[in-house]
Amino acid sequence: MIRKLLSCLLAVLLLCPLFPASADESSDGLWICLCCGSETSGTVCSFCRAVKGVWTCQGCGNRNLSDTCRTCGKSKEDSLQEQAFCGDLLRAWPAVRYLAALRHGDALCALAEYYESGFMLEKNSDAALACCMVAADSGYAPALVLIGKAYDRGIWVEQDEFTAMDYFRKAADQGIPEAYWYLGTFYEEGVVVTRDYAKAAELYRTAAEAGDADSWMSLAAMYSFGRGVDRDPDTAMAFYEKAAEGGSHLACDYLGYVYMTGELVPADPEKGLQYYRIAAELGNSRSMMALGYAYQTGQGVEADLTEAARWYEQAAVAGREDAQAALDALNP
Repeated sequence: MIRKLLSCLLAVLLLCPLFPASADESSDGLWICLCCGSETSGTVCSFCRAVKGVWTCQGCGNRNLSDTCRTCGKSKEDSLQEQAFCGDLLRAWPAVRYLAALRHGDALCALAEYYESGFMLEKNSDAALACCMVAADSGYAPALVLIGKAYDRGIWVEQDEFTAMDYFRKAADQGIPEAYWYLGTFYEEGVVVTRDYAKAAELYRTAAEAGDADSWMSLAAMYSFGRGVDRDPDTAMAFYEKAAEGGSHLACDYLGYVYMTGELVPADPEKGLQYYRIAAELGNSRSMMALGYAYQTGQGVEADLTEAARWYEQAAVAGREDAQAALDALNP
């Protein structure tokens, strides 16, 4: 209880300087500009000169002062949510800061990413954790998973796997699929608890059936090796494919490898490349490299060095360190 109170106090102390009493206006007249995300005062933003309260509709691009876009009818709230989670940190910033000031749990967790990266804000691990703590205390269950990850990996805080598991259990109690998966890994690896493959498989299945696609892959691995369940390669393949159908880039990448190499199933390069393409489109850099190599060597496709270079370049952009070397080798 004391620990929780201290965490809440830490959160309040850290977040109060960032947020006015209201996102629209605080008692001293400060407000958050929805064009640049700055905290300012008066009727015009001191930084970008936008009029107080103006927002840009994410549906049609029209600028508005009312709570509904006069051009396309999209609500201000829906537009801000769309902007906050558009995937572009710079574009999302004003909406994230505004919604976080209103204590929206998802926006608070997004704000934690800004503190973690040091983008738009000074890097601050304590503030990142505080954002998630406030989100969790306000009832946003996914924040419990983020806090669990922080303790599990030792980011923001000193590594503490006991505390991590406690947060994952709390999240699982609220039905968060990802939390069941993390609990499964603890039982599979014997971290904090006695290793129990059967329990791990049960938790992976619960997470998978609740909608976590990657958990089908973990469950498939259990069937591949016969851990906690009877070894069954056919069931394993069925679950790998379920994971792929659910959008798991990891499963698509693995199936690409399986069909290209003939491991577990008869080799089928065409199908393997198909899975690699899906995984690459989902952002998997290893599959991008695999496609580059396939086009470079003519493995399953006609050799095409231009296409090989394209995939290597995409892998490099995605952060794959060996991709630039592969690209340079094509153009000595």
